[in-house]
Amino acid sequence: MALAPEKLPQTRAERMAKLQAIDTDVHQDLVGGQTNLLPYMDPVWHPFVEAELGFAARGWHNMGSGRMDDHVNEADNTCAGDPDWVVDKLIKRYKIDYGILTGTMIGVGIQHNPRFLAALTSAYNQYFLDHWVAEYDCFKGSIVVTGQDAEAAAKEIRRLGNETGMVQVLMSSAARIPYGQQNYWPIYEAACDFDLPVAIHVGAEGTGIANPPTSVGYPSTYLEFHSDHSQTMMGHCVSMLADGVFEEFPNLRFGFIEGGVIWAPHIIGRLDRTYRALKAEVPWLKQLPSEYFVGRLFWSTQPIEEPTDDPRHLLHLLEMMRADRTVVFATDYPHWDFDNPLLAFSHFPPELRRRIFVDNVVDYCGPRILESHR
Repeated sequence: MALAPEKLPQTRAERMAKLQAIDTDVHQDLVGGQTNLLPYMDPVWHPFVEAELGFAARGWHNMGSGRMDDHVNEADNTCAGDPDWVVDKLIKRYKIDYGILTGTMIGVGIQHNPRFLAALTSAYNQYFLDHWVAEYDCFKGSIVVTGQDAEAAAKEIRRLGNETGMVQVLMSSAARIPYGQQNYWPIYEAACDFDLPVAIHVGAEGTGIANPPTSVGYPSTYLEFHSDHSQTMMGHCVSMLADGVFEEFPNLRFGFIEGGVIWAPHIIGRLDRTYRALKAEVPWLKQLPSEYFVGRLFWSTQPIEEPTDDPRHLLHLLEMMRADRTVVFATDYPHWDFDNPLLAFSHFPPELRRRIFVDNVVDYCGPRILESHR
């Protein structure tokens, strides 16, 4: 009997055509605490993990639980501790094709003792690679690193850079100095070596080694803290453009996760205008700052600044920032301000919604997000 012809691999276009949504911000939990990481760490670090980590925490408390209370799994009292639970409650329920894991370790980037933090993040990355990414094709991983030691971060990127299921490098938006400055460049070099984007996620501003969360100091309430998240993102964005990161690394892609969206037209437009008068200060730039951002800078939708009256106002601002090339979808599951992908942005033109939900995410992550890693 003749064998059936081997099925040829699908083209990238065919694989993309089947996709409905890629979620760029899924916060999985580490059930059982940090002691689960002990098998992945040199014993010299075990005493650090077996005790309380002693991490600096933010001083602003969300008056609610901070999570989707109707999605709590009674077995572990989390919304995202069991991958099968997340598959059921997020992936299947909301028709998500891939979820990019951003986890709960983002605040590690502003803690003390960088040698320990390098060991901790490496163990954390390997744990979720083994237990989530390697076991479920729908989950894509982030290589969490800390900016305090760029060489150690670059080493971790090179350790995991060939893992197909790891689709981005992730750091906290909280930092001591802006991310465009040269001491971070080994991170970007390593990311480019593996065609990985680098993202910063809101987390732990104003604590540990980080600067205050706003340009005028420390706010009084969580309302202010949450509303002011964009300020750190703006500072890093200007730094990335003005310090010449994209001249040095023209293939680098950089993402801003959970830090607002439509501040981008304001800050980039202002930077362009100022650059014309002060470009002698930045002779390494060969173009207007705005000419670097399309295809290199990306913003996640959650939380987006939706107007309460006329949705066309948002569309105008998105058009100004070339959202058809720069904005990617995120639910922020399982946090309280979760965006339902079946309902979100229903007033967007279909072409723009498709770009945000699928095409731009593929542009951001690169082709590896379409590849099976099992």
